[in-house]
Amino acid sequence: MQDVLDKPRGDAAPPAAPVAPRCRRKGVRSRWGLTGRITALSLFCLLLLFPFLWLVSQSLKDTNQYFARPFQWIPDPVRWENFTDVIFKYDFLHYIGNSLWLAVYAVVVNILSSSFVAYGFSRFRFPGRNALFMVVLATMMLPGQVMTISLYRVYRDIGWIDTFWPLLVPKLFGAAFEIFLFRQFFLSLPREIDEAARIDGCGTLRTWWHVILPQSKPVIIVVAVFTFLGSWRELFGPLIYLTGEENRTLPLGLLYFTSPFGSSLPMLMAAIVISLIPPIVLYALGQKYIDKGVAIAEIK
Repeated sequence: MQDVLDKPRGDAAPPAAPVAPRCRRKGVRSRWGLTGRITALSLFCLLLLFPFLWLVSQSLKDTNQYFARPFQWIPDPVRWENFTDVIFKYDFLHYIGNSLWLAVYAVVVNILSSSFVAYGFSRFRFPGRNALFMVVLATMMLPGQVMTISLYRVYRDIGWIDTFWPLLVPKLFGAAFEIFLFRQFFLSLPREIDEAARIDGCGTLRTWWHVILPQSKPVIIVVAVFTFLGSWRELFGPLIYLTGEENRTLPLGLLYFTSPFGSSLPMLMAAIVISLIPPIVLYALGQKYIDKGVAIAEIK
């Protein structure tokens, strides 16, 4: 009886063999991979920031420090007056004002005109709609410089040279890329909201203004940022059409900065830093909506 009790059962499981700590090894590899990615991204970001840091450093120096070798990252002494002199002493604030109001005008007009055209392409069916939309997209492939000579002669004949009209009027007709963005976003909105608006007595314009646009905040912000940046840094148009100093924009002010003010390169660097502040702030505020712009541009 005792032998029967002491005899091991046939179905008893043998002792488990030790298992290698795979999870631990996998966790170590994962941490090393994460560390490597963070290091690579940090070096890449530092590489991208290097020109801007160099620009800020040079803007805070005098002329002797600017040309001194070896290069000194931290100026001694720091000349903050370079920025105040650029803004107030050399009337650089006037150029900023010209660029600012042109950029704000471009943002408002481009949003209204492009969204209105895109609303027609996305909500109405008419013969040749797709072909006409392809023509609009094809204009993105045409460089603006191709029409410069003919447009210049037209603007000269009607007396618009050295005025802002050549920069203002083209914005009234929208832009192909912005029309494309608005159209793609409008296609994602259900048509039921248009039908509900018509039941409530809204016509086409009221539906576009009171129903569609209020729901288009992401694409409006994306278009606003792109339009502002494009107008803020535009050089070719003002260089061709604005001949007087009174109407100079910010890029023209930077272009001609060394002519009346000698070879003060540190002050030129300070002027460039000032010109970069509005785009950086605007991009930082609208970054999450700019990321959504990639999804907005998805073909539907």
